[in-house]
Amino acid sequence: MSMAAFFQGILGASSLALGAVVGVFWQPNRSFSAAIMAFGSGTLLSAIAFEITIPAYRASGFSPLLVGFMAGGALFAGLTQYIDQHGGFLRKPASSRRYLYEHRHEQISDVLARIAHVEVMQNLPPQEKQALVSFLKPVYAQPGDILCEEGTPGDYFYMIVDGEAEVRKGRKVLNTMKPGEVFGEMALLTGEPRSATVVARTPMELYQLHREHFHSVLSWSPHMAWALSRSLAQRLRLATDSRVAVERNLERWRQQLIDQVELDLLLREDPTMIEGLVKRSAPLAILIGTLIDNIPESLVIGMNAGESHFGWSFLLAVFISNFPEALSSASGMKQAGMSRSQILGLWIGIVVLSGLCAVGGYALKNSTSELVVAIAQAVSGGAILAMLASTMMPEAYELGGSSVAFSTILGFLLGFFISSGHIL
Repeated sequence: MSMAAFFQGILGASSLALGAVVGVFWQPNRSFSAAIMAFGSGTLLSAIAFEITIPAYRASGFSPLLVGFMAGGALFAGLTQYIDQHGGFLRKPASSRRYLYEHRHEQISDVLARIAHVEVMQNLPPQEKQALVSFLKPVYAQPGDILCEEGTPGDYFYMIVDGEAEVRKGRKVLNTMKPGEVFGEMALLTGEPRSATVVARTPMELYQLHREHFHSVLSWSPHMAWALSRSLAQRLRLATDSRVAVERNLERWRQQLIDQVELDLLLREDPTMIEGLVKRSAPLAILIGTLIDNIPESLVIGMNAGESHFGWSFLLAVFISNFPEALSSASGMKQAGMSRSQILGLWIGIVVLSGLCAVGGYALKNSTSELVVAIAQAVSGGAILAMLASTMMPEAYELGGSSVAFSTILGFLLGFFISSGHIL
């Protein structure tokens, strides 16, 4: 009978290999991916309700069911987080996007903390600050390094985080710039060559903004335009004794900047960040993470092997739900740069390992009491439910919007129809 459990585990997971083959050679549109993923989620929800929850409740009561489901959900969430941190996030588009968001949020928070004292950043709204960080590049300079040279074209705007720099006109030192100050914006605004040379006086940490991104930022950030106009006014105040001239220049600069403003704030995604995260992924971590997603289902299949209804209803639900999961994941792995042979090899390996997990579930059922089996089924059910809630269902909604509700309902009703023969 253990061989029967093995082959049932293989059969339930075989749609993973089928979905991976389709995902590697064909990129489905968003609506199709959403519909089939929602349908699979519905069938699996039905299987959890009628093939796991009811039998476990009948065998052990509510308390073990509660403990098992909570333990399964916590175990899945903890292991998934650990695997994602070690490179397994690429196994699913949803986990990739979540990891990318968290990683980017950490980077943004670090940069925002470092540039918080920069004059032009202090009055910017949080949304504009976060959008600006995506374009900033860190720069480090040693004493004597030339940051801007008089007479050369201006390509960058600089924010001083730490250190000091001298502003020179010929051999004369006009000013010493300190942390929190900015420079380089005048040449970018006017298109004229640099009007002075800026040389690092001490070791410096700066952030630079390229000309192209500088004009883009001004197009959607009126607060940055105002901050730059005030910075220029302060600089003019140091360079002239005429307050009237200062006010006239302030108004001229402010008008020139505000004229460029469009109030549609666009958050842009840096593709280089995605490439960097892909390089951090590890095939072994992806394999383990994908296996964790499928172990609970395989264990339940093994525990159901040999039952009067042969567990076919749960097996069919797993088969249906695995196809869109593998289809979406394989497509995401391909977009991330993994080769076809790597993707197909990974999913075929998961199919074989799922069969072995089913054998483990069958052995557990035959070597322990009904209470232990019921708790083990509840743990598996909680893990499957956590997987649905954290990956498949959110991704289906993201791809298809509210229309996925109907696909989910149809999948649930199909699962109920299959299970109804032995539960009613």
